[in-house]
Amino acid sequence: MSFNIRPACQNDAAFIAEMMCLSMGSLADYLFENARQPVAMLMKNLVARNAGRFGFGIAFDAEEEGKPLGALVSCSGARLAILNVAVLPQIFSVMGIMPALRFLWRGYRLPGGVEAEKDEYYVSNVGVHPSAQGHGIGSRLLVYAEQKAQACRLAKCSLIVSLHNANAFRLYQRTGYQVVEIVHDKNENLGYHRMVKQLSQPLITGLQ
Repeated sequence: MSFNIRPACQNDAAFIAEMMCLSMGSLADYLFENARQPVAMLMKNLVARNAGRFGFGIAFDAEEEGKPLGALVSCSGARLAILNVAVLPQIFSVMGIMPALRFLWRGYRLPGGVEAEKDEYYVSNVGVHPSAQGHGIGSRLLVYAEQKAQACRLAKCSLIVSLHNANAFRLYQRTGYQVVEIVHDKNENLGYHRMVKQLSQPLITGLQ
């Protein structure tokens, strides 16, 4: 399958949100539980508002002749704290005060330690539309993230994957990611592997 990867824009909000929900799985349902609107709608509004780590500004679309196939959401680990803070004003506008407070409390209580180190390029979300799976799009998006990392002069990529997402875990292992931490929680849907890949290729330039 021939496709290209480009930076996302505001018009891509609905698809980016769909891919983020797909990649987050039960974590999205947990964070947005008891919200007034469906998770996908809330996520779309956050993406369209460019709400920090949920914004289109750190998202990339894989598409074939204008048809979206998959998406990547990623940034340097050093930016992650700033992007998390940038979510705050938008989450209250989108969700309302009480649902937003519940979202923030659940996020604060998530298990584990540092999500990404400052010397890593963090792959927050990788999603491929079900109709386009099995064509190597996920692998290409991961390669694109590695190229972005090298353009930022970072030698490592990192990500987090649910303990129950076996398909994604196998993909990450196959593409060179190694488990550096395993986090368990009494809520089995919140456990995860933190995985890191050491990059060895030369710096790649010319990315969009």
